[in-house]
Amino acid sequence: MNRFAGRKSEIERILGSFNSRKGTLNVIRGRRRIGKTRLIRELANQRKKVVLRYLTSTPPDKRMSDEDERIAYSEQVKTVFSLSYTPPHGTWVELFEFIADICSDKNTILAIDEINWLATKSPSFMSSFFYLWESRFTHKKNFIVILSGSLSSWIEENIIMNKGFVGRISLDLVLKELDLTDMPTFFGDRIHRTSRFDLIKMISAIGTVPRYLEELNLSNTAERNLKEIAFTKGGFLYDEFEQMFYDLFSKKNKLYRNILETIGLSRDLLTPREVMERIGKTYTGRDSEAFNVLDESGFIKKQYLWNLQKQSRTRFFVLRISDNYTALYFRAIMKVKEKEINTSVVTLPNNLPSLLGLQFENIIHNNIVFLLDKIGIDGSEVIFAGGYTQQATKTRKGCQVDLLIQTKRRIYICECKLFSNEIDKSIISEVQRKLDHIVSVKGTTYHPVLIHANTVSDNVIDSDYFDAIIDMTVTFD
Repeated sequence: MNRFAGRKSEIERILGSFNSRKGTLNVIRGRRRIGKTRLIRELANQRKKVVLRYLTSTPPDKRMSDEDERIAYSEQVKTVFSLSYTPPHGTWVELFEFIADICSDKNTILAIDEINWLATKSPSFMSSFFYLWESRFTHKKNFIVILSGSLSSWIEENIIMNKGFVGRISLDLVLKELDLTDMPTFFGDRIHRTSRFDLIKMISAIGTVPRYLEELNLSNTAERNLKEIAFTKGGFLYDEFEQMFYDLFSKKNKLYRNILETIGLSRDLLTPREVMERIGKTYTGRDSEAFNVLDESGFIKKQYLWNLQKQSRTRFFVLRISDNYTALYFRAIMKVKEKEINTSVVTLPNNLPSLLGLQFENIIHNNIVFLLDKIGIDGSEVIFAGGYTQQATKTRKGCQVDLLIQTKRRIYICECKLFSNEIDKSIISEVQRKLDHIVSVKGTTYHPVLIHANTVSDNVIDSDYFDAIIDMTVTFD
């Protein structure tokens, strides 16, 4: 069993939202498998005398009526509250008024998980809940209600942006992946069963989504793990994307899927307009909602064009996939599926090493705080940290930097490399070309940084070219 890891900030914020004068309404959302339920269940373990009442819903089923759902929910309430009888459930208001009455313990958390499933099957639920919040729950001191779910677009539309809930939500948490520094706690002693390089390759492939990490057998190599769970029919991640995406976006999943596939398969970073053109649609302002939802859900990242001289971002941005498993699905798993259908042969994709190298950059971007500490940069001094694209003009050449960090007087050019072999001295000329092309900022010094996950030759180290050489696998120590 993997131990609970990370989420310290989220736990502190949730438990810190208890209010001695009134009830508190919190929302927790995020992509499938990210650990929402595990986080909720952990709350009672993190502070003494916190009482957790956890309720959830089953996936949508056309055969289940609103009455069937209420009956099933009332039976769950009976179990959760250890009742000897089934509570009244003629309407949702009746059932939740009963729940409000029996939530009498101080410091109680009532978690309603998979809220989107419940409300999708029972359209009257949200209006009933709003009435109950106003009439009952908000008046309960030291009481928290958590609404949680995976259907990000539905939650955004029906809860976050719902006029009835505006000003009533104390905390809106969108869960992201775990940090690399959480891995030793997550895996425990098992982390030493594999090489650090193998582990970083596996993480580059599937990210640090807790449920995906649970599928890794650390006694096996990265390649064997990926072949079994991602590239073999029946493997946990083989068909995961389609189900995950349906759960998240439901009716809109076709457009969102097309957007991700287009970004994932493109060799270049695309603007939203370019993405829609490749899909075969004309870009309109309404399409921006789709990009915003995918960004907020953690599937894509808007990489704004940054002006080094003005130290400000422009209004233009390009898009990259920031969810590693999604990138792997479109760039490799989907293609292996097609090959298996045609040949019945299961193989790893030939371009897997280069794909993992590309996705290693996502791991870097998701662990900026760790990097700042290793480089020796005070986070409060950072003006910009992210991928940097310099467009070519008549007077300057274009260039692309894996990670650029700008403070008031310094610019760090970070090169990310995931090599199975030793990184040799050719890396210096590669980085120097970028330094030669990048725009000059008066009063600013430039500092090259090498970020890797294997070994670096003595020639590179002895050259003293890089201000810092950072091995990301030290987070596993």
